[in-house]
Amino acid sequence: MLKFEASTVVPCSAVALRRFLGCPANLPEISDPDIELQIISAPETVSAGARIEFRIMSFGLRHRMAHEYRLVTESEILEVLVDGPLPAWQHRQQLQELGPTECRLTDTVEFQLPGGMLRFILTEERIRESLTTGMEFRYQALQQLAETGVIA
Repeated sequence: MLKFEASTVVPCSAVALRRFLGCPANLPEISDPDIELQIISAPETVSAGARIEFRIMSFGLRHRMAHEYRLVTESEILEVLVDGPLPAWQHRQQLQELGPTECRLTDTVEFQLPGGMLRFILTEERIRESLTTGMEFRYQALQQLAETGVIA
């Protein structure tokens, strides 16, 4: 599997950030508006075995996908693609407390490229560019939400 990793420091406690990230209703707020994230169904809070179904726009195509939360702890959330355009995709979010009002969020995405004609659209380079842009937006949004006290 191919791997992408990004990290940022957020000015809030790891507990507060985990609580925020553990609520799927918050995802559109920290997702790049260009992907037009629409949550179809999701639990109120993430738990191991729960599923989230959603639609996104990427590379000019609308995709319907489902992820299952496989590991959910106080410092980690791991979700795995169970329905979507790629043969494999997993997103791990790890939190590390740096102090009472600061934590590190590390996002690790592992994925496999699709086969067939879709492989010409969803290339490794394009997926990495999309992940980079998406994480930049996500981290900026989390920074602002923490600074304004929304994540506290």
